[in-house]
Amino acid sequence: MRPGDTDGFTNPILYIEELRRIPLNRSRAPATGTALVFRTRSGRLRAPAGGYTAGEMFLLGPRTGYRIDVTPHGFWASFEVGTAFAVDVVGRWTVVDPIEVVANRISDPEYACTAALCDRMAAALPVKADDPEAVRERLTAALAGEVAVTGGVRLDELRVDVGVAEVLTGERVLQILVAEEDVEPGDPDGTESGQLLQELTELARQGLDEHGAGGKAGRALVRFHELVTRMGEMLPPGERQVHDDHNE
Repeated sequence: MRPGDTDGFTNPILYIEELRRIPLNRSRAPATGTALVFRTRSGRLRAPAGGYTAGEMFLLGPRTGYRIDVTPHGFWASFEVGTAFAVDVVGRWTVVDPIEVVANRISDPEYACTAALCDRMAAALPVKADDPEAVRERLTAALAGEVAVTGGVRLDELRVDVGVAEVLTGERVLQILVAEEDVEPGDPDGTESGQLLQELTELARQGLDEHGAGGKAGRALVRFHELVTRMGEMLPPGERQVHDDHNE
């Protein structure tokens, strides 16, 4: 089970404010759909309903204030189940414990939420899943109700859609590259497999130079470069030599 694309996750920490005892003011009242969390000078976190009065602000002397978004947000996330299925999960996420959000520094809930979904779905599936309808039924049952996420977030109203993943292996790419039924000899639009792989390799190199190998995009570029390299090793000897000469 691997997470893919997502949409709808935003930073629940709307702003952070350094506080002073003087001038003596009441803390801001939390706006509708938000909660206030205060960090005391000893480092303890508190979330008083309605904020603090001016006297409480002076006596307790919180050092930092956080405004946390506690409204429900819709989201969409995709997952890969092995190499056979693509799973889409639609639902909503909501902060249910603002103190935990601050304590765990949940400024980007995407990772925590998709990790929780991955764990729940992986536990519900057999080692080998080969029936999309059975996969959908198992995942729907596994995600019924609520899913608690580490860091004070809750997922609910979850709906699952399962489709067959389109798998494009290196062998299949080579078949596409070497297929010449529609290309006449000498056709200027026809391109040899070795030349196409040269262009793909150059694109992978340029991407790595620009983005580096770190992060999600970098890891994807590294895998792409490795795939193109393996494809080059599978070329016929003549075209492989052209590809190798270009990459030296």
